[in-house]
Amino acid sequence: MPSYTIDQVVVTATRTERSVKDIPAQVEVITEEEIKDFPVSNIDDLLRSAANVYVNRSWGIFSKNSAVTMRGLQSSDRTLILIDGVPKNKLSGGSVNWHNINPDIVDRIEVIKGPASALYGTNSMGGVINIITKKPKDELSGSVKAFAGRYKSLGSSLDIAGSNIKEGKGLYWGINGFYRQGDGYIFEPAEALDSTDTETYLQEYGGGTKIGYQISEKQSIEVIYDYYDELRGGGRQVFLEDGSYDSFLTQQVRTLYKADIGEGKLQILLHYLDEDYNNQKESLNNYNEYRISEATTHKTDKGGWVTYSGELIKNNYFTAGAEARIADVKGDEVYYTSPDVITYEGYMSVYAVFVQDEISMLNNKLKIIAGLRGDLVDFTKGWQQVDDPTKVTGFPESFYESFTPNHWFAVSPKLAVQYTVNSLNQVYINYATGFKHPKIDDLCKSGKIRKGFKLANPELKPEVLHNYEIGYSRHILKDLDVNTAVYYSIGNNFQYLEGTGDSIDTGGSELKPVMQRKNIAGIQVMGAEISLKYRLNKNIKLDASYSYNNSIILDYDIPEDNPSKDLTGLFLAEVSPHLFYSGITWRNKYLTFNVNCNYSDEQWVDDENTWLVDDYFIVNIRLSKDLRSKYRLWFDVRDIFDVEYVDRKGQLSPGRYYTGGVRFAF
Repeated sequence: MPSYTIDQVVVTATRTERSVKDIPAQVEVITEEEIKDFPVSNIDDLLRSAANVYVNRSWGIFSKNSAVTMRGLQSSDRTLILIDGVPKNKLSGGSVNWHNINPDIVDRIEVIKGPASALYGTNSMGGVINIITKKPKDELSGSVKAFAGRYKSLGSSLDIAGSNIKEGKGLYWGINGFYRQGDGYIFEPAEALDSTDTETYLQEYGGGTKIGYQISEKQSIEVIYDYYDELRGGGRQVFLEDGSYDSFLTQQVRTLYKADIGEGKLQILLHYLDEDYNNQKESLNNYNEYRISEATTHKTDKGGWVTYSGELIKNNYFTAGAEARIADVKGDEVYYTSPDVITYEGYMSVYAVFVQDEISMLNNKLKIIAGLRGDLVDFTKGWQQVDDPTKVTGFPESFYESFTPNHWFAVSPKLAVQYTVNSLNQVYINYATGFKHPKIDDLCKSGKIRKGFKLANPELKPEVLHNYEIGYSRHILKDLDVNTAVYYSIGNNFQYLEGTGDSIDTGGSELKPVMQRKNIAGIQVMGAEISLKYRLNKNIKLDASYSYNNSIILDYDIPEDNPSKDLTGLFLAEVSPHLFYSGITWRNKYLTFNVNCNYSDEQWVDDENTWLVDDYFIVNIRLSKDLRSKYRLWFDVRDIFDVEYVDRKGQLSPGRYYTGGVRFAF
């Protein structure tokens, strides 16, 4: 039996199909088989099994969002998430909604570690995660699933697909849908509870279609449409039945055309996303005064890319392409218990070209990959208007402000060298860069935040990261693969909130500081990771990984009005230095058993390193049984030992969470 990692093919690392063993980087593939056997509530749960990937889903399935970070970097907008090659990070701000991906339609997940802006541009500082959906193969196939669990959670899903491709021509199609609801739990600790704290809740449903046509053996076109609607309770209720909540309505279309032209492959991808977000908040302030507000945001994100790749010259595999994206955001906040109304809008666009050359030498033992990408990022049409403000929002008077357009040009090089010692050993070194552009909210929206009052800053510049890495992979024994890497990253122009020296009265018991996000820090990450994958026999598979990241602020511009605030030498917030994962899957004639565990080290939750949240170790299991090849029963327990930990807001995890269900496939 061959190794289950060494001969895998991935598309993310070079935008075209290449063997994992030809990629001079740390690459992991989560396969359809692993997805099937893993205790999965949301698709990002699977990423906990990848080395050096940190998943923060502190409320479990009731989380408003999930942060997935890599390589010792904080904030989810520094890791690029793709679905079928389309960015899920919204251009306007970099956030990702992990809820609207149905795990049942995922074929595999490719994880590429380290900066990848030479091919993918913004947001790919920590790496790239590409979620690839299934392509129908059988004439007719499908599944129906139903499940229920703790906190009165229940749901179902449906997936039907077909294909009539014969002799390289024909149509394929797929339809899917899912639904889930749950009553939730109270996430505030007992000592912090008040009369307005209540259970979270969720209600979500979505679906989509995939239609493709194989024009010939050398040409194909595919169109995918996804729809998603969710409502998630915020854990607070005063008078209204729904209390505080967040809701999303998301629609996305993506189209991919592929063709073999000459000695190369052409790919053209177009995508469009439309999202409506609504946040309702109701509360009682310190003076027992009732407040209710509603914030709505409408976002669109559209664009596409074209690539051409192939061996145009002997031993040179060449890739070149261009990309364009345009995004706009329009939001408003209405305060029903006061006259305040806040409205803002902004546009952002990206135009890029990229090229990469893979050179093979010494009978394919030596590979050199050189890449370069240039991005022009424009921020335009930014404005904000405030009408009839009070202390509730903190603005002193009504105003309209139009922000000066801004643009940035980013050049992202990459150079990697890999040497294959023999069929069992490979070593590589690489240098790569990554960047992240500013968020539209930071460029053109002022207003209250949790830490105080934030002023817009249209002069923000992109963050830039330089990464130097050495890696080694070894194929030991028959089916034991070991991959390891050490790296050193230097970041410039990282953004931090800086106090202006002013304070403002927002109606609370004390004045709030006025702050502005600025490019004022240089950071350093020194890290290492190792992963082991061992298939003991056809029935038993073991995985383990460990990573270490020393992430610090290397250089901090001390504000003139606050010389005592110097963050130099402090740790990056929300980064756990030590991460560990291990798992085992055992198939026998009675059932399939998966048990896995995660350790996340303690981490600072504020930039000043004054609040440290505890580390935690959780264990999850899945028991499943296939009956007559069509039925599958399963039972999951997440956090089986009921470990209770808190997030960066001091709120509790859901503890032990169990679900069970049945799936019928045909």
